Amino acid sequence: MRVVRGRDLAEVSEAEVAALAAAHEGLTVDVGTGDGRLAYACARRHPQRLVVGMDPARDQMRETSWRALRKPSRGGLPNVLFVWAGVEAPPAELKGRADRVAVILPWGRLMVGLTLALPDILEGLRALAAPGARFDLVLGADVWQDPVPADLRDLPEVTVDYVESVLVPAYERHGLRIVESRMLAREEIAGLATTWARRLAHGRDEPRFVYVRALAAPS
Repeated sequence: MRVVRGRDLAEVSEAEVAALAAAHEGLTVDVGTGDGRLAYACARRHPQRLVVGMDPARDQMRETSWRALRKPSRGGLPNVLFVWAGVEAPPAELKGRADRVAVILPWGRLMVGLTLALPDILEGLRALAAPGARFDLVLGADVWQDPVPADLRDLPEVTVDYVESVLVPAYERHGLRIVESRMLAREEIAGLATTWARRLAHGRDEPRFVYVRALAAPS
């Protein structure tokens, strides 16, 4: 498994991942972590958990991963890793280990995959999870307002009704049972520790974020 450590890249073995997981009370994977700030914040709030930020864009994670390597007095965190990988092909070392999986305001193919329930995206997510694991997904619905980005013009708008009517049965076919879908309240949006959340909510009176909670079906 390729782990970003500032400008360096390290190979972490399955045995090392197993030892780290055994030393913590649970494993959270933040898929599409971007600059890694959400994974870092989660690791800081929950020192008893191992947190993995995973993204196919290596360079975005450099700064936060370097910060995590510092001494604890300078913001270092021993319970967070930043993994260079896409969800379509998750590292074998992580498969079946996570009891929590988060995808917060995805973009690009990850967002398309969640919106259209593409098999490789959903099966990649499911592969990360232990049976019964919890998935927390947040999609920014405001991006469908004019002017709609060119990447999204052919995508159906994500609403709670769309989740219930289209995504519930589609996700179920890939081992993800949606148990809750709703709009996030403003205070919940403010609590999302991501750069992208701040950008999407900036200047909007009522930012619209759709929250979906799902559970991994038994293997």
